Amino acid sequence: MNEVSGQISIVINAPVAKVYAYLLDFPRHPEWVKNLQRVRPESDGPTRVGATFQTQEGPPPVTLWQKLPMMFHFLNGVLSGAKTYSRAEITALEPNRRIAWQAGVPKGDGFFNLAQWELLLEPQDQATCLTQRFVYRPQNGAAQRMIDAAGATGLERACAVNLEQLKQRLEQN
Repeated sequence: MNEVSGQISIVINAPVAKVYAYLLDFPRHPEWVKNLQRVRPESDGPTRVGATFQTQEGPPPVTLWQKLPMMFHFLNGVLSGAKTYSRAEITALEPNRRIAWQAGVPKGDGFFNLAQWELLLEPQDQATCLTQRFVYRPQNGAAQRMIDAAGATGLERACAVNLEQLKQRLEQN
């Protein structure tokens, strides 16, 4: 299977510590990620490396012509045993610098699709340059076709939509 990766950056007029603290609160991610409906902790205690979350999500904010085939191929995955939710595990936390996690749609003993996500924070005076990186690793043909329907450019644009929503939220508070 072919990986699909990309990244997008935005400057948020808020200090790094404020941005990091907000991003670390994973159950709040649906406030700024348009396709997330719910993020529920599966682990007790604070967010830490190894903590897991279950998410309910829909297709990313891409064009209708990208979204329709993505949904078609995802439904094919569900019909072949993929779950309708994702499971995420925190893989790295560097206070005020980096948050990383792996997320995947469970299927049998493995996954339908896997993705690595990373948020990098860099101070710029009283602002924060936030970079979001992703690497999708489809685990089968249906997942590959689902990710290819949006492609790296479509997925980067979807991340840009979400980061703009994050920027508005953090700059208002």
